[in-house]
Amino acid sequence: MVDNVRAQISAQNRRPVLACAIALSLLLTACFLVPPPQTYTIGVINIVPDLDETLAGFKEGMTELGYIEDENVTYLYDGATVDMTKLDSVAQGLVETDVDLILSITTPATQAAQRATAGTDIPVVFVPVTDPVGAGLVDSLKRPGGNITGVTFGTQEGRRLEWLVQVVPTIERIYVPYNPEDQSAILALEVASTTATKLDVELITHEVRNPEQVVDAIENIPEEADAIFFLPDSLVSTRMPDFIQAAIESQLPTSGANIEVVKDGILTSYGMEQTSSGKQAAHLAAQIFQGARPADLPVETAEFFSAVNLKTAEAIGLDISNEILLQADIIIR
Repeated sequence: MVDNVRAQISAQNRRPVLACAIALSLLLTACFLVPPPQTYTIGVINIVPDLDETLAGFKEGMTELGYIEDENVTYLYDGATVDMTKLDSVAQGLVETDVDLILSITTPATQAAQRATAGTDIPVVFVPVTDPVGAGLVDSLKRPGGNITGVTFGTQEGRRLEWLVQVVPTIERIYVPYNPEDQSAILALEVASTTATKLDVELITHEVRNPEQVVDAIENIPEEADAIFFLPDSLVSTRMPDFIQAAIESQLPTSGANIEVVKDGILTSYGMEQTSSGKQAAHLAAQIFQGARPADLPVETAEFFSAVNLKTAEAIGLDISNEILLQADIIIR
């Protein structure tokens, strides 16, 4: 009888111990079976300092999607590569670092990323690119077909030129400095030229192929010009602050290719907002990290906004009508 009681007590004491041992064993097994949280490295290529706001929007979008800098995602970016002759080496350096994705800002940067990632499985997300099909980056907007997808702002140059003339109806001749070797600038100029004919305004084009020629374009704005129209041109954009100052000194209205340059002093724009388009690119990157192929992710189109800078208008002695102010999406005061 006593022996039976002792046996029962011993068995009861062993049950909690055995349960704990089993639980510990399962916990240890789970620890070895569950992989550590995935971390990612994103390389960034940009050639225009003024477009860094796009990267800020991208990071903001990635954070909202759970990809937090210095926690589960790292960005490799040494600032804008203003010297375009170094783009290929920057892109190749990112490939050699074995990044998980490249964010390319502008068409030339994306073309460099395309060359560097050829033969690899490294995905590329671009923002912004005017004509990704024409630039040879994707097969089509609906089905990119390769390792590249992203956000385009298309050819809104016609509407932007119309907006400039709406804001300043007296314009007859418009100065257009541009790089004929930049695919984005070429396409934009074609669209702007067609619209200029419809509006009965003349475009005074000035080709620039290097930094020295850009300086010449700034210092020799034609006296007959009534305004300056800037295309989405990476080379010209590197000296945008100087262009803005020269335009204000010459009392000339200006139109820029994105909203951010209006904040910097350009008079008008009808174009993308960098933070918003950066967030769009982030959604594409997140889908890629979750297993989607760039080849199957349609290229997205950035949202457009009309903008006007009243400070610049005052600086050049221009009165903006209430009708224009009611139409503007963004007003810089």
